[in-house]
Amino acid sequence: MFEHSLQAIGIYVGFNLLINLFLAYRVSAGRLRSNIMSGSEGDDALYNAGRAHTLNVEYVPLALIGLITLHILSAPIWLLHVVGILLTVGRILSALGVSRSREASPPRLYGTLLTWTAQLVAALGCLFFVAT
Repeated sequence: MFEHSLQAIGIYVGFNLLINLFLAYRVSAGRLRSNIMSGSEGDDALYNAGRAHTLNVEYVPLALIGLITLHILSAPIWLLHVVGILLTVGRILSALGVSRSREASPPRLYGTLLTWTAQLVAALGCLFFVAT
């Protein structure tokens, strides 16, 4: 069991690291394209790429800490997968929505809701497994 749950965590850590690297690359490529090395100076594509990356960096570390803590507390593997899938799909949807426009969009909304749900499930799971 211990080994399989670590492999599950590895899947979600790996995917979320790749998502983060992709989003960081988009910011760097946008900076090279526009020759803007700080801020966005009105370049909407660069601004949106930066926001997508920043939002990812804000949410993913805490969610992954929750996922790892669930493993340490011997949570069932299905719970690790629920948190990992919610987080990963949520971050992909959020990045798609934020990258396209500054305006609210369904992918951004659903991505945020899935990410928050992942964090809520992880938080409640941690508290439950500490208490039992």
